[in-house]
Amino acid sequence: SASSVPSIPDVDDPSPLEVGMKFRSDENGYVKGVRFYKSVNNTGTHVGNLWSSTGTRLATAVFSGETPSGWQEVLFDEPVAVTANATYVVSYHTNVGHYAATPGYFASLGVDRSPLHAPTSSMVGGNGVYVYGASAFPTGTFNATNYWVDVVFDSTPDTAAPMIADVSATAINSAVALVTWTTDEPATSSVDYSTDATFATGTETVSETAFVTAHSVQLTGLRPS
Repeated sequence: SASSVPSIPDVDDPSPLEVGMKFRSDENGYVKGVRFYKSVNNTGTHVGNLWSSTGTRLATAVFSGETPSGWQEVLFDEPVAVTANATYVVSYHTNVGHYAATPGYFASLGVDRSPLHAPTSSMVGGNGVYVYGASAFPTGTFNATNYWVDVVFDSTPDTAAPMIADVSATAINSAVALVTWTTDEPATSSVDYSTDATFATGTETVSETAFVTAHSVQLTGLRPS
């Protein structure tokens, strides 16, 4: 939960590494994203990943809009379907280290919050996993340590497109315009545009990956009138 905190919020290790957790679900569902607990010294770029048990990367996303510390969350571009009772790995990569940890966490007790389960180390050949270096499938284990990585899970994902409203285009100067709009739920932003009214040539796209409800995208390289 949001109130859960690690016994060691900041391990004084500045090395880049990937840390994660093995988990399974009692039912078919969808993993929508990744959560992790952040210390104030974990200031680097963070990338969330979902893996199969054999190391296939199923989804990835870069965290944005982080707070200085506490739980952080990022959503994938598309939810990933997961199969009941299959083991998966959720992880994140930090390029500055300073990860959170609770040693021995998975030694005798897992975490059971139906329909999700994080098994004990003895049940899955080690839980609490890591790998040093660039982002990669984490397979190392040490002392059944919990690195405080979690999943965003939904058995019935949102399949309805966001409703777009309040669209406005404002000229900044003869070559630049600002397009703004709102959505009824957090969504990414994307505008396709062209200097050809038929969109036959010169088509460009400007996108923002942050999930927001108030959208603002600047178009450049426009022609007067």
